[in-house]
Amino acid sequence: MSRKFRNLGPETFDFVETAPIPLLREILEYRGSDSEPEIAIDWPTTDNKDDWRAELLGRLDAFAADDLRPVEDRCRRIRSLAVGKGPTSLEHVAVDRRSHEEMEELYDQPDALCRSTWLFLRHPEDFEDAEAFHAARQYRDFGKMYDSFEAIAGTADRIDAEKIDEEALAALLTAKLELPSRVTIRSIDLPATQTHPASVMVIVRHGGPLSSVLNYKNNGVRSPIYFRPPNEATLIWTPAERAIEICGPAPKVRKVLGDGFAEVVLKADLSSKPLSWRRYDLSRFRESLLLPLPAWDDVDVSAARLIEVELRLGNWSRRLSLRVTIDDDIEAVAQRYLGGDRILKHAEGFSRLAVAVHYSRPGDRKGRSLEISFGDTRSNLQSKADPEQRDLGYRLLQFWGILDRLQVLDDREVSQCLPALLALHDLPEDEIGGGMIRQHGLDPKRLMQAGVLELRKKQNVVLLDDDDDFGDVTIGAMTRRGQAEASGLHGEELGNVPLEDIRQYVIRREWLEEILVSAFKPLIGRAGADQLDQDLLYLGRWKAPEAEIPVYFARRLDQAKTLSRLDVILRSRQDGGIGIVLTAAPTPFSHLGPNVVMPLGDLLSNGKIDEAAQSAMLERFKIGRWLALGGSEVTLARFGSSSAMLYIPGLAPLPVSGTKQMLIVERLVAAYQSGATEVRTGVLTEGTGVKSPKDAWPSSARQTVAGVYFENHRQNFWRLKTDHLPRTT
Repeated sequence: MSRKFRNLGPETFDFVETAPIPLLREILEYRGSDSEPEIAIDWPTTDNKDDWRAELLGRLDAFAADDLRPVEDRCRRIRSLAVGKGPTSLEHVAVDRRSHEEMEELYDQPDALCRSTWLFLRHPEDFEDAEAFHAARQYRDFGKMYDSFEAIAGTADRIDAEKIDEEALAALLTAKLELPSRVTIRSIDLPATQTHPASVMVIVRHGGPLSSVLNYKNNGVRSPIYFRPPNEATLIWTPAERAIEICGPAPKVRKVLGDGFAEVVLKADLSSKPLSWRRYDLSRFRESLLLPLPAWDDVDVSAARLIEVELRLGNWSRRLSLRVTIDDDIEAVAQRYLGGDRILKHAEGFSRLAVAVHYSRPGDRKGRSLEISFGDTRSNLQSKADPEQRDLGYRLLQFWGILDRLQVLDDREVSQCLPALLALHDLPEDEIGGGMIRQHGLDPKRLMQAGVLELRKKQNVVLLDDDDDFGDVTIGAMTRRGQAEASGLHGEELGNVPLEDIRQYVIRREWLEEILVSAFKPLIGRAGADQLDQDLLYLGRWKAPEAEIPVYFARRLDQAKTLSRLDVILRSRQDGGIGIVLTAAPTPFSHLGPNVVMPLGDLLSNGKIDEAAQSAMLERFKIGRWLALGGSEVTLARFGSSSAMLYIPGLAPLPVSGTKQMLIVERLVAAYQSGATEVRTGVLTEGTGVKSPKDAWPSSARQTVAGVYFENHRQNFWRLKTDHLPRTT
């Protein structure tokens, strides 16, 4: 009969069962830092290895799950480089870094798990680099690199890891990213594999904004621990493909890293040819399959014809492919056999296209040919061995308007549409229709060029907003340029709707947040962010005239779950001092945790961030900071029938959201103000549908509310927790 373990994690369990005992003991005795819980193990004494492991598992399970978490994380990391492609990732890095004698010792380890454990214990920095390479390799293999750029080297020298000027690159990145601490860089040569040419990998690590967390000590005293969270980005340069691939959480870091690498390492002149961000706009093929010829002096393009088109019909599971020769007119063939422009308009999208090109250069005795194939994110040009063919291919794609270059929104554009971008940021969903984007006064195509939006699909059913109530409307084929037919619930024709309005886009949150945080620089004097939650960013400390004030940026405060979750996070950081929470949209809540909430719309001067906005922010902070500490008396400030703010002196304000919370807090405050103080459980929860007052809050917030703002004073009676307040007579 198998034994169940309550506290032991699966990675630790598997490690104890399979690792050699000497290495196992080292891992369990290893401590990553002084703050890590110490696991004082009473080692089994039996000589039978199976009994020894079984007894050890039981003794480990006796420890608290929290104390075992560092061991579980450590075992997970080691095992990840011992399975799948992990061992080859580990070996690539080790061969590049370790001596011949050390590699012999590594190879002497009995299996992949032992080799991973050996590198972790003996050379932890190399182990971290192997993890970075393994992660980047996975992004590559699954086609999920965050950003990919086309670069032309300005030097003919071979670029390998040892020739990279890491000091110069680190200095440039530190300056351009305005980082508080210096960047560290590690470079590795990646040998060619069956699927990838030889490459160079550069790992960039840097500290984020200064942050803090409350540490609860064994003696019951809380004290903050200040730290800079580590950030990391990985760049892979593949000379054969002239491709820079970068993965990392911050879009700005990815772009600056790509530019910095091209400038410092590749010696590229970015002023004349900036890095090309690869995004392919295939919309022109909905109108026509014909391609115009360029009139260039340095190359004569005599023919350029689409020879293959692969369409997705209705959805991406249906595929139709047509391939012809360069002597055929694919548009005529499609018209004759497939319905021509009609099928193009019905298509959900294009998954593959191929163009045959005939061309010649001055001095050529005979013509040359080139085939270019591409989809919406990739093309075959990066695998062309001839650099002249690659150049010509990319020139043609840009000439036809197919290949887009990343065009970041400039300061003027951001200033003009900042309120609309803030509204976009505050939307509850990541998907948004083109009609809503245009209602905000934004151009979807421009936002796609800037990396903020990504085209997902066409909406098949919409709610037509017209004088007549048509309800749900079914969208059919494109009838003419920029228009699609609409039909009602019973098939009745309802005319045409603009195609732009029914296209569905996905907001690329990381790019949008990067733009907004950069726009805040005139307001708080910095442009960095630390992600505390998907709806909360920490922007650092604003050096105001009188003090340094922590500043946060929150969204979706109109959703009760988000409000409660962010309130818990911010109250846990209250030792950092009274701060400011900037919000994208208006909110009735004036405080969140020990912080003053400020909708940015109230601060903007004609939609712009300037000195007047900074003055308004400081003034509102001065007015609201006293209430951020609970004010001078118990108060329930109501904002409507189901939202309010509870103020208790000495405590961070508590947002109250929803009918259940509102009824309970109203009754507790009324009892306190009447002098009765206590309320019976049944009376307190009447009409709420909950058995206990604390159940009105989400499970993640209950421990931070019950026992802090109100308490079960005696059996079946509850009261506000005001013991710390001076008694009034």
